[in-house]
Amino acid sequence: MTRTNKSSKTRNFFRKIKGKFEGSSSVDPSDLNQESLVHQSGEGSYPNQAPYYSPELSNVLFLSKRGMSRAPLAREVMRKLLHLSDLFGSIRPSARGISDAYEFCPFDKRMVHSARKFGYELSGNVRRINMSELSSANLIITLDRESEEYTKSRHFYIRGEVKAIGAFLPSGDTPYVPDPFESDEFIEPQVKYDQIIRLIETGCQNLLKSFPSLV
Repeated sequence: MTRTNKSSKTRNFFRKIKGKFEGSSSVDPSDLNQESLVHQSGEGSYPNQAPYYSPELSNVLFLSKRGMSRAPLAREVMRKLLHLSDLFGSIRPSARGISDAYEFCPFDKRMVHSARKFGYELSGNVRRINMSELSSANLIITLDRESEEYTKSRHFYIRGEVKAIGAFLPSGDTPYVPDPFESDEFIEPQVKYDQIIRLIETGCQNLLKSFPSLV
Protein backbone atom coordinates (compact mmCIF):
# COMPACT_ATOMS: atom_id res chain seq x y z
CA MET A 1 0.00 0.00 0.00
CA THR A 2 1.53 3.32 -1.06
CA ARG A 3 0.59 6.57 0.59
CA THR A 4 1.17 9.10 -2.19
CA ASN A 5 0.58 12.15 0.01
CA LYS A 6 3.58 11.11 2.10
CA SER A 7 5.96 10.17 -0.68
CA SER A 8 7.93 13.44 -0.44
CA LYS A 9 8.65 12.86 3.25
CA THR A 10 9.79 9.34 2.52
CA ARG A 11 12.00 10.51 -0.34
CA ASN A 12 13.66 13.09 1.90
CA PHE A 13 14.10 10.51 4.61
CA PHE A 14 15.81 7.91 2.46
CA ARG A 15 17.79 10.60 0.61
CA LYS A 16 19.57 11.32 3.90
CA ILE A 17 20.49 7.66 4.18
CA LYS A 18 21.70 7.46 0.60
CA GLY A 19 23.70 10.68 0.88
CA LYS A 20 25.34 9.52 4.09
CA PHE A 21 26.61 6.28 2.60
CA GLU A 22 27.11 7.24 -1.06
CA GLY A 23 30.73 6.84 -2.04
CA SER A 24 31.69 4.88 1.06
CA SER A 25 31.72 1.17 1.74
CA SER A 26 31.32 1.26 5.50
CA VAL A 27 30.25 3.41 8.42
CA ASP A 28 32.90 5.44 10.21
CA PRO A 29 32.74 4.27 13.83
CA SER A 30 33.41 7.85 14.95
CA ASP A 31 30.02 8.85 13.52
CA LEU A 32 28.18 6.40 15.72
CA ASN A 33 27.00 7.18 19.22
CA GLN A 34 27.40 4.54 21.89
CA GLU A 35 24.43 2.44 22.92
CA SER A 36 24.08 -0.59 25.14
CA LEU A 37 24.12 -3.87 23.25
CA VAL A 38 21.45 -5.23 25.56
CA HIS A 39 18.04 -3.76 24.74
CA GLN A 40 15.72 -3.51 27.69
CA SER A 41 12.61 -3.35 25.49
CA GLY A 42 12.80 -7.00 24.46
CA GLU A 43 14.21 -6.24 21.00
CA GLY A 44 16.98 -8.83 21.36
CA SER A 45 20.69 -8.28 20.70
CA TYR A 46 23.70 -9.63 18.88
CA PRO A 47 26.83 -10.25 20.97
CA ASN A 48 30.15 -8.68 19.98
CA GLN A 49 28.72 -6.26 17.44
CA ALA A 50 29.29 -2.54 17.02
CA PRO A 51 26.79 -0.16 18.68
CA TYR A 52 23.59 -0.17 16.62
CA TYR A 53 22.80 3.55 16.72
CA SER A 54 23.07 6.67 14.63
CA PRO A 55 21.84 10.25 15.17
CA GLU A 56 19.70 9.88 12.02
CA LEU A 57 18.30 6.48 12.89
CA SER A 58 15.43 5.35 10.67
CA ASN A 59 12.66 3.14 12.03
CA VAL A 60 11.43 0.16 10.00
CA LEU A 61 8.57 -1.55 11.80
CA PHE A 62 7.51 -5.15 11.13
CA LEU A 63 3.92 -5.70 12.16
CA SER A 64 2.00 -8.98 12.57
CA LYS A 65 -1.15 -10.20 14.27
CA ARG A 66 0.39 -11.64 17.45
CA GLY A 67 3.93 -10.34 17.23
CA MET A 68 5.29 -13.59 18.65
CA SER A 69 6.75 -15.35 15.61
CA ARG A 70 6.71 -13.65 12.20
CA ALA A 71 7.41 -10.04 13.20
CA PRO A 72 10.32 -10.77 15.58
CA LEU A 73 11.82 -13.14 13.04
CA ALA A 74 11.62 -10.48 10.30
CA ARG A 75 13.30 -8.00 12.63
CA GLU A 76 16.20 -10.37 13.32
CA VAL A 77 16.60 -11.26 9.65
CA MET A 78 16.71 -7.58 8.70
CA ARG A 79 19.03 -6.78 11.59
CA LYS A 80 21.48 -9.43 10.42
CA LEU A 81 21.31 -8.18 6.82
CA LEU A 82 21.88 -4.59 7.92
CA HIS A 83 24.84 -5.65 10.04
CA LEU A 84 26.58 -6.72 6.81
CA SER A 85 25.50 -3.73 4.71
CA ASP A 86 26.50 -0.11 4.22
CA LEU A 87 23.26 0.92 5.93
CA PHE A 88 24.31 -0.53 9.26
CA GLY A 89 23.80 2.03 12.00
CA SER A 90 21.24 4.12 10.10
CA ILE A 91 18.20 1.86 10.09
CA ARG A 92 16.67 0.26 13.16
CA PRO A 93 14.22 -2.61 12.60
CA SER A 94 11.59 -3.25 15.25
CA ALA A 95 8.75 -5.75 15.68
CA ARG A 96 5.32 -5.40 17.22
CA GLY A 97 1.98 -7.20 17.38
CA ILE A 98 -1.47 -5.66 17.12
CA SER A 99 -3.36 -7.75 19.70
CA ASP A 100 -3.69 -7.03 23.41
CA ALA A 101 -4.10 -10.73 24.12
CA TYR A 102 -0.44 -11.62 23.51
CA GLU A 103 1.41 -8.68 25.02
CA PHE A 104 4.35 -9.77 27.20
CA CYS A 105 3.92 -13.41 26.16
CA PRO A 106 7.19 -15.14 25.27
CA PHE A 107 7.99 -15.61 21.61
CA ASP A 108 6.71 -18.74 19.91
CA LYS A 109 9.07 -21.48 21.11
CA ARG A 110 8.80 -23.45 17.90
CA MET A 111 9.84 -20.38 15.92
CA VAL A 112 12.69 -19.72 18.34
CA HIS A 113 14.06 -23.23 17.80
CA SER A 114 13.47 -23.19 14.04
CA ALA A 115 15.09 -19.79 13.60
CA ARG A 116 18.17 -20.92 15.50
CA LYS A 117 18.82 -23.53 12.81
CA PHE A 118 19.01 -20.69 10.29
CA GLY A 119 21.34 -18.61 12.45
CA TYR A 120 18.81 -16.25 14.06
CA GLU A 121 18.46 -15.82 17.81
CA LEU A 122 15.04 -14.70 18.99
CA SER A 123 14.77 -13.53 22.57
CA GLY A 124 12.31 -11.35 24.39
CA ASN A 125 8.57 -10.99 24.81
CA VAL A 126 5.74 -9.80 22.62
CA ARG A 127 5.11 -6.07 22.60
CA ARG A 128 1.88 -4.58 21.33
CA ILE A 129 2.19 -1.58 19.05
CA ASN A 130 1.22 1.79 20.49
CA MET A 131 0.26 4.90 18.58
CA SER A 132 3.53 6.68 19.30
CA GLU A 133 5.51 3.83 17.74
CA LEU A 134 3.10 3.69 14.83
CA SER A 135 3.50 7.38 14.07
CA SER A 136 7.28 7.42 14.48
CA ALA A 137 7.91 4.56 12.04
CA ASN A 138 9.32 5.70 8.72
CA LEU A 139 8.37 2.45 7.03
CA ILE A 140 5.84 -0.14 8.21
CA ILE A 141 5.95 -3.65 6.76
CA THR A 142 2.75 -5.62 7.32
CA LEU A 143 3.22 -9.39 7.41
CA ASP A 144 -0.41 -10.49 7.39
CA ARG A 145 -3.87 -9.29 6.41
CA GLU A 146 -4.82 -8.43 9.99
CA SER A 147 -1.90 -6.03 10.46
CA GLU A 148 -2.58 -4.41 7.09
CA GLU A 149 -6.20 -3.80 8.04
CA TYR A 150 -4.98 -2.44 11.35
CA THR A 151 -2.85 0.21 9.63
CA LYS A 152 -5.72 1.15 7.30
CA SER A 153 -8.02 1.80 10.25
CA ARG A 154 -5.38 3.98 11.94
CA HIS A 155 -4.01 5.83 8.94
CA PHE A 156 -4.38 9.18 10.72
CA TYR A 157 -1.59 8.16 13.13
CA ILE A 158 0.82 7.10 10.39
CA ARG A 159 3.34 9.50 8.89
CA GLY A 160 5.57 7.00 7.07
CA GLU A 161 4.97 4.52 4.27
CA VAL A 162 3.06 1.25 4.71
CA LYS A 163 3.84 -1.72 2.50
CA ALA A 164 2.82 -5.37 2.63
CA ILE A 165 5.64 -7.91 2.67
CA GLY A 166 4.24 -9.23 -0.60
CA ALA A 167 5.63 -6.14 -2.35
CA PHE A 168 9.09 -7.62 -1.77
CA LEU A 169 8.30 -11.21 -2.69
CA PRO A 170 8.49 -12.78 -6.17
CA SER A 171 5.60 -12.05 -8.49
CA GLY A 172 2.78 -14.53 -8.03
CA ASP A 173 3.83 -15.41 -4.50
CA THR A 174 1.63 -14.95 -1.45
CA PRO A 175 1.04 -11.30 -0.43
CA TYR A 176 1.51 -12.21 3.22
CA VAL A 177 3.50 -14.60 5.38
CA PRO A 178 1.38 -17.61 6.43
CA ASP A 179 0.24 -17.81 10.04
CA PRO A 180 2.20 -20.63 11.74
CA PHE A 181 -0.69 -21.21 14.14
CA GLU A 182 -3.20 -21.95 11.41
CA SER A 183 -3.60 -25.69 11.01
CA ASP A 184 -2.79 -27.38 7.73
CA GLU A 185 -3.10 -31.14 7.77
CA PHE A 186 -1.05 -31.45 4.59
CA ILE A 187 2.07 -29.70 5.91
CA GLU A 188 4.19 -30.86 8.81
CA PRO A 189 4.63 -28.10 11.44
CA GLN A 190 8.41 -28.05 11.10
CA VAL A 191 8.15 -27.80 7.32
CA LYS A 192 5.74 -24.90 7.71
CA TYR A 193 8.10 -23.01 10.02
CA ASP A 194 11.02 -23.56 7.66
CA GLN A 195 8.94 -22.23 4.77
CA ILE A 196 7.99 -19.15 6.78
CA ILE A 197 11.63 -18.45 7.60
CA ARG A 198 12.72 -18.75 3.97
CA LEU A 199 9.85 -16.52 2.85
CA ILE A 200 10.76 -13.82 5.34
CA GLU A 201 14.42 -14.07 4.36
CA THR A 202 13.49 -13.46 0.72
CA GLY A 203 11.24 -10.54 1.62
CA CYS A 204 13.86 -8.89 3.81
CA GLN A 205 16.63 -9.35 1.24
CA ASN A 206 14.51 -7.65 -1.41
CA LEU A 207 13.42 -4.95 1.04
CA LEU A 208 17.05 -4.12 1.73
CA LYS A 209 17.76 -3.87 -2.01
CA SER A 210 14.69 -1.65 -2.43
CA PHE A 211 15.74 1.07 -0.01
CA PRO A 212 17.44 3.15 -2.76
CA SER A 213 14.32 2.89 -4.94
CA LEU A 214 12.26 4.44 -2.15
CA VAL A 215 14.13 7.72 -2.60
